[in-house]
Amino acid sequence: MQHSIIVFRHGSTFDDENIFCGWLNNPLDKKGQAQAEVLAKNLKDENIDFAFCSDQLRSKQVLAEVLANRSKVEVFVDPRLRERNYGALTGLDRETVKNQFPHEYDSLNKGYYVLIPKGESVHEVSKRVFPFLRDVLYFIQKNDCDVAISAHENSMKLIEEYLGGLTVRETMRLVNDPLEYKKYLVSFE
Repeated sequence: MQHSIIVFRHGSTFDDENIFCGWLNNPLDKKGQAQAEVLAKNLKDENIDFAFCSDQLRSKQVLAEVLANRSKVEVFVDPRLRERNYGALTGLDRETVKNQFPHEYDSLNKGYYVLIPKGESVHEVSKRVFPFLRDVLYFIQKNDCDVAISAHENSMKLIEEYLGGLTVRETMRLVNDPLEYKKYLVSFE
């Protein structure tokens, strides 16, 4: 029997387009809340038995909106889904960092193996997201269910890498719109 894993990310948060947000616990702003409402409408026909989100407020908020008009869905909060820790860059304006480090900016921002001082590389994020996914697959098999995962920009890319068999290069080229979701079908023999 096939089961689905539905994955989506949160939308706009207070000032997240201008700063390295990472582990800051910013809530959705008005635009982000509106994006969550559209996402919820886009997901209205999808079955969700259980849901997972990170412990960050914005992930919880978009999931709450998605589940608002459904019968009770049990939610599991898992910090392994957190956004990438931007360490020393957290809270800094992206343009300022780009101007100060023009040659390093792209690799700091989008490099898979590039470690940010006092933070994480995307590869290090994969070391928590991939075990989370193995646990979710076991959970689906054990409970014969469909699940939703409310993620962040980088954790969603890694979920897509894992479930879609993507290369590192393909993973880092992904851009996920907060109005859309990805659906993966899994089956167990």
